[in-house]
Amino acid sequence: MYRKINIKILAVIFIVLLVVTVVTQMVDLRKGNRTFKQDLVTVNADEITSLEVYPKSAGGKPVTLKKENDTWTVEADGKAYRADQSAPGSMIAQLNEMKAKSLATSDKDRWKEFEVTDSLGTRVKLYNGSNLAADVIFGKFSYSQPQTMTSYVRLTGEDEVYGVDGMMGMSFNRNMDSFRDKTILKSSSSDWTKLTFTCPADSSFTLEKMNDKWLIGSTVADSAAVVKYFRSLNRVTSSKFAQSEPAGQPTHRLKIEGNNNMVPLEITGYYNGADDFILGSTQNEGNYFNDKETAEKIFVSTQKLLRQ
Repeated sequence: MYRKINIKILAVIFIVLLVVTVVTQMVDLRKGNRTFKQDLVTVNADEITSLEVYPKSAGGKPVTLKKENDTWTVEADGKAYRADQSAPGSMIAQLNEMKAKSLATSDKDRWKEFEVTDSLGTRVKLYNGSNLAADVIFGKFSYSQPQTMTSYVRLTGEDEVYGVDGMMGMSFNRNMDSFRDKTILKSSSSDWTKLTFTCPADSSFTLEKMNDKWLIGSTVADSAAVVKYFRSLNRVTSSKFAQSEPAGQPTHRLKIEGNNNMVPLEITGYYNGADDFILGSTQNEGNYFNDKETAEKIFVSTQKLLRQ
């Protein structure tokens, strides 16, 4: 008798589970849900030592970012420069945060349609030493609905193409210069105590802080003019990279010294006439900028700082 009751109970449980399974599948089908992985890249940012980017805009020529002694450099076409130190971490974070919201296709014949082939997409490789940690190809992007952007992504070695939010490929489809360090000067003027300007002819001078006043020689500088000038120098950047290192000796120098264990820094200028005014900085060794407008903002005359 007990056996018959147990069989009836098991039969009821089986039927209930079967109904639940069927209903769940029907709901999923109506919603169009599919099972696919959402986390496409999962890496430890601290372990990544290099990134290789093959930008579509550069015809797939590689741009390599390498970390050595905690400093990132960018290399392409046999040239190497100091990189924007925040760029690699930002790109790795974007990859880790990237979530697949749809499965576009699993058919290799449709890769070209989504531009996720080696020749049509932008490829990104992450390395931990010599070990390949991630390998992604970013294809085209499209508007799936108003104000919603979808980018298409494929993991190399897999057939599936996924849709992800945003214009992911734009973060990687860039030339080498966009990965370079654009810093000319980054310092807190509140620490500054002495600025030495070395300029052509007799225009060299020193601006020095004494008893809470800024002096040029024995003349008190205009405090408002000094504050305005310092504010313009707290953070100076440029994307106008020079095509080559400047030749000869600098025509201009600005050395900035300060307290609170500030490391002295120096900006050099190479004026070659017309709009050719190249800048270098000890805060960004190896990168030079041909930027006359910024140079003229840095190398000012005494008239800019004295009371009128």
